[in-house]
Amino acid sequence: MNETRASALRLLWRESHPVRPVAAGALVILMASVLATLAGPWLVQYFVNRATAGSAQSVLMMVAVWYLVVAVVAGAARIWASYLAVHSGWRIADSLRSRLLRHVAIERPVLEVESRPVGEVLEQVEGNANIVGKAIAESGFRMVSNVALVIGTIIAMSLVVPVAGVAISVLVVAVCFLLTWMARRSVRRWEVAREQQAGLFGFVGDSLAARDDLLLMRESQWAADRTHTDLEALLRTEGRAYISGRAFWPVTQLCFALAFGLGFGFGLRQLEQGAISIGTLTMIYLYVDLLQRPLEEMSSQLGQMQQMMAVLKTAARRLGPERSTAAPAKQAELPTLPEGPLEVAFEGVSFGYGDTKVLSDVSFTVAPGRSLGIVGPTGAGKSTVINLLCRLAEPGQGRVLIGGVEAGRLTPAQFAERVTVLSQRAHVFSVTVRENITLFDDSVPVERVWEVLEQLNAADWVRDLPEGLETRVGTGARELSDGEMQVLAGARVLIRPYSLLIVDEAASRFDPETERTWANLLDTVMRDRTVVMVEHRTGALRGVDQVMAMENGHVKEITDTSGRGTDTCRADALAGGTTR
Repeated sequence: MNETRASALRLLWRESHPVRPVAAGALVILMASVLATLAGPWLVQYFVNRATAGSAQSVLMMVAVWYLVVAVVAGAARIWASYLAVHSGWRIADSLRSRLLRHVAIERPVLEVESRPVGEVLEQVEGNANIVGKAIAESGFRMVSNVALVIGTIIAMSLVVPVAGVAISVLVVAVCFLLTWMARRSVRRWEVAREQQAGLFGFVGDSLAARDDLLLMRESQWAADRTHTDLEALLRTEGRAYISGRAFWPVTQLCFALAFGLGFGFGLRQLEQGAISIGTLTMIYLYVDLLQRPLEEMSSQLGQMQQMMAVLKTAARRLGPERSTAAPAKQAELPTLPEGPLEVAFEGVSFGYGDTKVLSDVSFTVAPGRSLGIVGPTGAGKSTVINLLCRLAEPGQGRVLIGGVEAGRLTPAQFAERVTVLSQRAHVFSVTVRENITLFDDSVPVERVWEVLEQLNAADWVRDLPEGLETRVGTGARELSDGEMQVLAGARVLIRPYSLLIVDEAASRFDPETERTWANLLDTVMRDRTVVMVEHRTGALRGVDQVMAMENGHVKEITDTSGRGTDTCRADALAGGTTR
């Protein structure tokens, strides 16, 4: 538990790096506000003592003016510090949001991320960052100032009435221990609540995505009932966590009542003995009264801070141990890919999910500039081959080589520069057609975009759009058919000269005419790059040099269709990955 808490604090410290000067300034201003607030009761004491001693009206007026100046300074400092606190809190939240998003989008294996509902992932990124930002902006800095105000008040009282100061100090320390114990319970409950909330968002997102299917199967009410049940469970968990946090309030109120009794009681006794003046007794009353507001605020602030600690602990566990800050490998140490088309080779590759075997001893080679089509029934392992080739998973045994280099050793930049993928899951962004094709790269000439569209036989329907290439498509704009979306995805791939093209059932949604155009285009593309294609139907693989049939995670046969040879290589003749 202590290690997890330390990891959470380290995470918070790292994410605060961009705003540390601003945060330090906010703390300095808050301390100035605390000092000004603590000076108020002392000025009141001086005023009362001067008034009872019969001082001149001008002296009393001067003290009153100073009291007003101190009050204005304290108020202005609090406002300024609050602004800086909000700025710091949301900057830290943005930094954490970016880190969590990068972790999900780039650092974690794609297959692992895709196994979780989108709503759950979104809530664990956006929801967690929002809680951290709100807690720091509204409670973090104010809690520091309240703690400083309580400590300052106790010190001031100890100087005037030492016995009362010591007694209140012991009381505050005991209450702090009690609040710490309660806070730990509250953090654990908020962690559970956050996990439940993420799961709820994930289920709601899945239900919305499957809305049409649920309506057709008349199961939409089941989704609503399930959501209602999950909401009730979340309400109970958050209720217990909230009550744990609000339990701070009666404890702090009891602390204030006891502190008031101790301070004022000892002060009256000192007044009866003639050890202090009426002005000093008034100052003691004001100092004790100062304890009420920070103690009340700290009760709610602690609850908010416990939510933040729960979120940070969850985020720290998800992000894992902090990476070494050692200098990255030199450029010379990075693997170098050969120029031109890249060779692809699987050497005795096996892969599985847990105890479930998906691939067993898969070996094949695609020479530079040649093409391989992979076919087989559902569950044969075709998509797993593509996932391993795309570095979305690591082989359990064997090696996956691209250009003679193990795929896992390639940096994301190297992979993106030389390898491109055309997936059956074509995504269209809510931007213009041109931006969808170029992926926001303004350096790509418009002429090149039209050239690719002409090759795909898609230029006519793009010209017929209301604004041509500048027509906005995607969510909230013009809807595209499945075939049109895949044509755009194909145009993205062909817009640049990649060395290796991986096609994952790209023609699965094409109409016959578009499929023929696509096949003709691939004939041209295959001349200057290596191509690996996955299709359910052999008919969609016209023009490939080899066809590899898979079955139950094994290579069944590899057939040479290029005309350079007509032999069919059986799987039992492929020892060591040799093909003919």
